[in-house]
Amino acid sequence: MSILEYNGAAIIAMAGKDCVAIASDNRLGISYQTVAMDFKKVFKMNDRLMVGLAGLATDVQ
Repeated sequence: MSILEYNGAAIIAMAGKDCVAIASDNRLGISYQTVAMDFKKVFKMNDRLMVGLAGLATDVQ
């Protein structure tokens, strides 16, 4: 598989004294083509845990 076929993402997380923040882009692309602009990559697991997945789209699904 060519590196141009990968569809990774950007995710950033920060923790403060009494807070946390996690953000990601919503783009799903293959090579230079944009497939979707609403692809969810941050998920709430419970009230105290969120996870951001920036790997291959098949792993996220």
